[in-house]
Amino acid sequence: MELSRYLERGEFSGFVLGAFILGIAAHSFAPFWHASEVWMAVGLGGCGLAVAMAYPRKPRFQIAVLILAVALGFWRFNSSVPQANDGILPFMGNGIGYEGIVEKLSVSKTYSSAVVKIISADDRKISGPGERLVIRLKQTVEVGTEISFTCSSRKPTTFPSNFDRRKSLARKGVWAECTTIESLAISKQPSPFDPLVILARWRETLTRRISGTFPLDEAMLLSGILYGDQDLSDEQYDLFQRSGLMHIVAVSGSNVTIVVSVVLGLVLALGFSRRHAFWLATLGLLVFIGFVGFGASVLRAAAMGWLAILARYIGRPVWTDRLLIVAAAVLNLMNPWLLAFDPGFALSFLATWGLLSWTPVFQERLRFMPNIFSLRETLATTLGATIMTVPYLAWAFGRMSLAGLITNALALPLIPWTMMWGAMATVWGRLPGQEFVSWPTFGLLRLIIKIAHLADVLPWLNLKVPYMEWAAMVGCYILLWQLWRAVRSEESMRNKKEPVDSDVELG
Repeated sequence: MELSRYLERGEFSGFVLGAFILGIAAHSFAPFWHASEVWMAVGLGGCGLAVAMAYPRKPRFQIAVLILAVALGFWRFNSSVPQANDGILPFMGNGIGYEGIVEKLSVSKTYSSAVVKIISADDRKISGPGERLVIRLKQTVEVGTEISFTCSSRKPTTFPSNFDRRKSLARKGVWAECTTIESLAISKQPSPFDPLVILARWRETLTRRISGTFPLDEAMLLSGILYGDQDLSDEQYDLFQRSGLMHIVAVSGSNVTIVVSVVLGLVLALGFSRRHAFWLATLGLLVFIGFVGFGASVLRAAAMGWLAILARYIGRPVWTDRLLIVAAAVLNLMNPWLLAFDPGFALSFLATWGLLSWTPVFQERLRFMPNIFSLRETLATTLGATIMTVPYLAWAFGRMSLAGLITNALALPLIPWTMMWGAMATVWGRLPGQEFVSWPTFGLLRLIIKIAHLADVLPWLNLKVPYMEWAAMVGCYILLWQLWRAVRSEESMRNKKEPVDSDVELG
């Protein structure tokens, strides 16, 4: 189909957002290169003029807008790369005294690591790109704590992989690390009125409450299902990766749907107008994001959920495929490193894309199956998500877990029940009569773990893939896109040829 026909349809905004994402992707091939904005604008402007002049007069304006969107995406990524004199980069390699605020914590069995937003280095104020540092701690401090320490910072060490560590930390705004720190002191305790501190403490309280009710493995699984806490043991983490069930301990669209549905239901039941219900649901989503953390999959799901209720609020139809690209563009505008260097964002985006595009195809092909316990629907959604994530998993991690086709079909129908009973057990805690809610929850959690162990019974479904070039991954997705177009075209032609019974009244 000619370009002008696409541009004349009501989909131009989607092409603009796609062009913006394309500009970010272009810079991602050389992420640490800091180009001159002047030469970048001149080069892109010249290319844009040459391309626009090659087309008829009518679509020239649209083509110019698309090229501008690509340039904006390129510039957005470029603006996130610090120059040599930005942030703490001039201080690397020396024993320097730092002051900063703890923004994120990651706790393991041997040590804790923290992302610290540096306020000053060697008594000089720090701001702008390159102001974050990751350090190892031998003691636990709270998020929001202001600390001072001395260390010799350096560029993050890396290792041969499609996701080297330097790029992985850059997506968090971290450009340096300290493995050994000295003279750690707490300068200021976190404010008790800081919303993020309150939510972090609430989360820790719920985690302790769950841990006091269930054994360790079941407790960690339940906290993961309820609010995305992935503090699993090493054995359990590897088990859920092999079985293709790791996504059940990550916050997804289903969690957002529950939050929005509960808030809207309560607010409307209390007599509030739909306008007030929209703003209260927005507030509920913000609280939920702060509670579970600002992970990429959380932000993607929350962005799509909020855009859906916004569309209903302003009276516009909800097109989930367009919401997906809008959410992707907004999140990459906020953090352009998500697109190529955050596996969580990539897998969440691809899985959602698979659900939207391939699930209807598989549902049509699986009509012969009985839909007992929603088996057909579960299998179709599993196949839809799997077919779009397998090429990426093979490229990024060198493995493909086909066991998920079986484990997801068995485990996914149990998740809503686990969330319901688990939430009641968490609220009930150790109060008298806890057995009535804790026993059903424990049984469901044990059953999910048993299902995950099917990956050990069928190890040949967990395939290792030799090193895969990115071009091969892109080629796989081009083939999938062409296959999807062919299947949808075939279904459209078949529907046109089917006779319509004129005696049947259409409602």
